[in-house]
Amino acid sequence: MWYEKVICQLSKEKEYTRQQIYEALVKEKPKLTFNSFKWIISEMADNGTIYRKQRGKYVLRSSIINKSIYKPSISERLLEISEKIKTEFPSVNFVCFESVQLNEFLNHLIGRNTFFVFVEKDTIDFVFRYLQENTEWNVLLNPTKKEWDAYYTYNSIVMLNLISEAPKRADKRHSMSIEQLLVDIVAEKSFKNLYSQSELQEIYNLADKSYLIDYGRLLRYARRRNKANEVKKYIGEHADAYTR
Repeated sequence: MWYEKVICQLSKEKEYTRQQIYEALVKEKPKLTFNSFKWIISEMADNGTIYRKQRGKYVLRSSIINKSIYKPSISERLLEISEKIKTEFPSVNFVCFESVQLNEFLNHLIGRNTFFVFVEKDTIDFVFRYLQENTEWNVLLNPTKKEWDAYYTYNSIVMLNLISEAPKRADKRHSMSIEQLLVDIVAEKSFKNLYSQSELQEIYNLADKSYLIDYGRLLRYARRRNKANEVKKYIGEHADAYTR
């Protein structure tokens, strides 16, 4: 895209404000409106052309080349689950995740895979009943600890409410964004059955080292889940830029 070519000509050593990026693009396209620019800067942040280092400050993707956009591998089973829901409920917002996706961050690897499907609260019952009646999979709906212990089996599908304002993947696929993952491993009770809580800090450390993370989005979602203070302990210095 033309705007990505313009941005890639900027200094890789500097931070830029939104206004500075806008001015750089206007030099190339004088008729560019600020409303159009807001869409453009959002698109570039989503696809990794630029990275929001802190509130209102951006750097070029090439200046942090050791980090990549989080794109978890998806098993055939998870893809099958996703396709069934998408085909039957094309307008429903949902996110799929499988527990083994956490293994890249863990010392003690998860062996028994569990599939999680986050669905909007208003439609989760319909999706649950559809999967129960049209597949042979073991499906649990918002299980309590007692229900988990009684009914969980290997490769179970666990359906949970999708919290509004959950950060979405830039490519609009139904897999989980890194920002949602890092908050949900703290906030989601069912996730605590998967790994030792003592590994949480290392999960955050490895994620920060490997992937581009929008800490503004992450903290907004953490506040939505009433876990902002706990999450701030794990993101350390990154919390300072957003605690004002």
